[in-house]
Amino acid sequence: MSKKLKNVKAVSEMIAGTHKSQTKKTIGFSEVKSFIKREVGETWVDEDGNSWEQKKGYKVKLGKLSELRNDLNSFPNCDKEVCTCTNPKRNDQKMKVIHGKCFDCVINMEHELKLNGGYGAYESTKMLQNGKAWLTQAKLEKEALKSAMKAKFINEDGSFEEWDGMSWPELEEKIDSEFELFQNNFIAKLETEDE
Repeated sequence: MSKKLKNVKAVSEMIAGTHKSQTKKTIGFSEVKSFIKREVGETWVDEDGNSWEQKKGYKVKLGKLSELRNDLNSFPNCDKEVCTCTNPKRNDQKMKVIHGKCFDCVINMEHELKLNGGYGAYESTKMLQNGKAWLTQAKLEKEALKSAMKAKFINEDGSFEEWDGMSWPELEEKIDSEFELFQNNFIAKLETEDE
């Protein structure tokens, strides 16, 4: 069919009201919801009864675990009048485990201790606590070493190989006594630095 005949056919369909552009069905929306711009921290309840909170760039549905989430993200020992930590970073989370405060509040606390002259005692106490925690980990590693030393080796022919030297009870006693001596000296050194 030539171009001229297609045009004549299209015009005759338009006159008759049967052209595809005249019979095309469109679907519209009867109710258009208006867009509401929310501020960061704003909370609201939608028409379904769900609670929402606006965050920076996204919204969060508040549910059963929201209170628990807020408790986990809070810093219980921070001075609420001074603390400005709203978006915790890695350092804030690390200080939360140690002090229960955000990083800025820990710096403020240590600054106040330096001004008041109590920082030396605070530092010594922290070093002693860190040393004791390290020794607790070292005890676990000592026990792992003792259990690893008990190992017997199986040769390819199925026979067991044991090393010559100290017997196992003698070796175990030496490990325990050396660790006990090291632990006592380590704690004594930390406590004398404290005084």
